Order: sequence, then structure tokens, then C-alpha cells
Amino acid sequence: MYEDNTSDLVVASNLTRYLKAWRAARGKELGLTGPLPQARVQQASGKSDKWYRMFEAGTPVKYDTETLLAIADCLGLDDSERMTLFLLTMGVPAPVNVTLHDDDVRLRPMTWILEQQGPRPAYISDENWGIVAFNKAMADWCPWVHDPEPNLMRYVMLYPEARGVYEGWENHVRVFLAMIRLEIAKRGHDTPIAHLLLEALEDPTIKALWDEDPSVVANRDGHHYRLRLPFFNNQPIDCISQVFIPSAHPHLRLVLMTWPEGVDGFITPPLALHGK
Repeated sequence: MYEDNTSDLVVASNLTRYLKAWRAARGKELGLTGPLPQARVQQASGKSDKWYRMFEAGTPVKYDTETLLAIADCLGLDDSERMTLFLLTMGVPAPVNVTLHDDDVRLRPMTWILEQQGPRPAYISDENWGIVAFNKAMADWCPWVHDPEPNLMRYVMLYPEARGVYEGWENHVRVFLAMIRLEIAKRGHDTPIAHLLLEALEDPTIKALWDEDPSVVANRDGHHYRLRLPFFNNQPIDCISQVFIPSAHPHLRLVLMTWPEGVDGFITPPLALHGK
């Protein structure tokens, strides 16, 4: 016979109950005499004491992804608990091993793809090559993605270290300049990428490459290139960029860095050296 257990369902979706339980578990884990104090979580969240008390009580308050991630880190939540926290607040699973610079819930499904790449770097960029989101592998390989407003074009053309990272750096710049030409043709001169180009053209080498020819390139999908990264002790590795355009977000690019296994002449990243 069916029994009305609606109260159990209410408990299962009660954020306050979870937060109190997580604070209790964290306090025990840290060897405290009681639950982790609310003040500790409040400080980690970067919000006011009143805000956190309202948040834990279930009172509607404003928050973003970074706030929830900070709370999850403070509470030492595992992947399942993080997912629960995000589902009960934002209605979407938590990003695991993914950093999202643009706090747009509509991008969440794309971040799941980044997460599922495991040891293979992946990122989302915008129409100006700004990095919108990236997975842990991308951050391991390319720490510059943690910079404020990271941008692939800026890194390749304006960061001195990039000239050693990209084997055949000038050829890479030629391709990037060709893509910028096409972007300017589509969107005009008053765009972030056009302004970045002007900054890059102050470098004599890049200016000479710009003046070399008027080639245009739509994208680097399928492009095979060689890198020398500190993550791999500057040893050469080969990669292929696979570029996808989400139909719901045509201004974004989902880029997966891939490589084949056992292909002659192709230097596969030695992921085993890093416990991957």
C-alpha cells in the first residue's frame, strides 16, 4: 500500500539540512569539537555574515558560481555533494575540474564536455579568442588561462614564453593573423580582437608577418602542431585542435586538443608521467 512520504522528499531537497550536515562532517574531519563554524564558511564565501546566515536558512539571496565553489571548497565537498549543492541552488550540476570565467548557466552543458575530456585539454573561447571556460588539463598545460581575461591570441603573440612553447612560432602567428583578418572583415575595426591586433603589430616581427601577405583563414580545425610545455619538461609533444561551433552559441568555439595513438612520427604526450 502506498504511503505518503512527501516529508521525506522535502527533507531530500532541503539545502539547510545539507549545509548543516556538511559543516558537521567537515568539523569532524578537521578534528574540531563541533561543526565547522558558520563564520568559517561565510569568510570563505566572501559574503557578509548576514548573507551566509540567510543562505543556510534557505532565504533567497544572490550568488554566483564562484561563491558556491568557494563554499564547496571550504566544506570539503566531494563530487556528489558539489553536484547536490549546485542542483539545489542553480539547478545544474557543479562544474568538476572545470573553470568557467563567464557565469552563464546556459554554458553549463558545454562545460560537461570539457570535464569529460579527462587528461586531454579542452576549452571554450569567444569570438575574440578570449577563454570562457577550460578544464583542469588545460590549466595544467597552459597556466596562463588563469590570468585575468585570458586570451589565446594575446598569449601567442604578446607573451615572450609563447615563442618557445609553439614550435615554428612564426607559422602559428601567420595563421592567427589570417584569422584576425577574416574576423575584421566580418565585424569591423572596433572590436577587442582588432584592438589587440594593433597592440601586437607594435612588435616588428609580427608587423613584418602581417605585411607579408593578405591570407585569410576561417579556423584551425584539424590543425596539427608541436608544443614544448614546462608541464612536460619542455619535451616536444604533438597535438591536433578539433574546433566545434555550438549551434546555440555560434559566437563560441569548443576546442578539444587531441592526438592519435601509435602513429609514426607523432609524439604523444607522456601523460603516464603525471599519473593520468
